[in-house]
Amino acid sequence: MDKIFEILHARLKTQGLHESDLHFSHAHSAFDRSEWESANAQIRTALESLFDNVAKLTLDTNKTGGAARKQLQDDGLLRPREAKLVMEFMSVAGGAGSHAGVSNADESYGRMLAGIGIAYMGLALIPELIRVEDVLIGNLTAPEGASLPTDIEMFTSCPTCHLKQSLSVASITRDNKDTIYICKNGCQTIVVVSSPEESAWSGRGYRLGNYVLRNAQDLFLPIKEGVPPVLIPASKAALMKSTVGSS
Repeated sequence: MDKIFEILHARLKTQGLHESDLHFSHAHSAFDRSEWESANAQIRTALESLFDNVAKLTLDTNKTGGAARKQLQDDGLLRPREAKLVMEFMSVAGGAGSHAGVSNADESYGRMLAGIGIAYMGLALIPELIRVEDVLIGNLTAPEGASLPTDIEMFTSCPTCHLKQSLSVASITRDNKDTIYICKNGCQTIVVVSSPEESAWSGRGYRLGNYVLRNAQDLFLPIKEGVPPVLIPASKAALMKSTVGSS
């Protein structure tokens, strides 16, 4: 069980589903304490949060609960049989109640495994994170005899610990629709891949097609052996949440 939750934790963390991850962690802890009913209830809450966020990320809706899952079905993300499975599981997920003595170890374990399976169905609906290498490949053409760099080849440094690092060793997570690269040492965000704002910010980042590369320190893109890497200078406003003076 520990390994199963470890893998699920990593997937939820990468997708920025922190609330759902917290409830799955509570379910795991309750199960380990033989608090079967509490574990059952936490699984349902974890799935509610997960599908609310799936609907927000994929459909840009603020609907929650059954309304969010219905919209996922109506818009074709959840096929009818999948939607029915999710609906039926949600109706029984906490059905053993929150009072001690109503559930037992086997029942709780079964609900736990089924709930994790449903969670992966939800995770499968979320688009892949857009990495820096994806933005380059989609918008640039390498010079003759050269190739566009991948994340493992591009490098920058952390403003906090000053560690020079490849983008491939940074931790990566989602913040709504943005892709966040975090220093290998966990210090801070070092690069963000985001959508353009309605109005451009001075020093916000470097726009390529439908994305903006926002690097806190200089970002280096090697394209050919023996040739200095292409430099994307650090953006002063790369990590700002809003423009100065905005409400």
